[in-house]
Amino acid sequence: MQIEESYQEARQILSQNLEKGRGKLNPEEKQKCDIAQAIIYEHDQKRLQAASIFYNLSQRNPEYFQRAIINGLAAPASAKRQALLITIYRDSRCQKSKWLPFIRSNVQQDLLKWNDIENFARETKINPSLFCEHIITAISRFYSNISIQKLGQYCKLKEDQAYELLENMIISERLQAQIDQQQGYIQFQHKEQCTIEEFCTNLYSLCQ
Repeated sequence: MQIEESYQEARQILSQNLEKGRGKLNPEEKQKCDIAQAIIYEHDQKRLQAASIFYNLSQRNPEYFQRAIINGLAAPASAKRQALLITIYRDSRCQKSKWLPFIRSNVQQDLLKWNDIENFARETKINPSLFCEHIITAISRFYSNISIQKLGQYCKLKEDQAYELLENMIISERLQAQIDQQQGYIQFQHKEQCTIEEFCTNLYSLCQ
């Protein structure tokens, strides 16, 4: 079953089918609704929701597996994203993905290399800044505190952009930390500690 993957068409398909009530839809109509909903989520930058639906759809139609990977990787940092990426990574089909090393780095919460981020972003037309949250999450495992200016440099963000992103992550509870605006530092609240060897290895990886 092929659907022209445009946002407007997806909205139309979803509206027409849901007017009947989902309980009255046949399996093909339900699948059309799911595809349309995933496309709408993807368009609206609700990446985690899109990835979840695309992954479920891929069980019947493997062509959606790649869409699940792309949206899962581009989703904001969260425990749910991590759980979905682990599920995708453990899927035997993932072993054939050209993005397997990048997926593995995300699953392991390594400090991502900007070369890898930019290569993935270029191929998928994803904004590379979406991965700033994941760099911050990884850095929070290796630092007790860090200046906002330095953190911005790692993420290729201006200092005010770094402040805004950090505040958003803290408010939405995607990051456990406190910002000292007077000193220009962020203090991370650690749930786990890493070794000095892990810190050095990952910091070197980030700088490549």
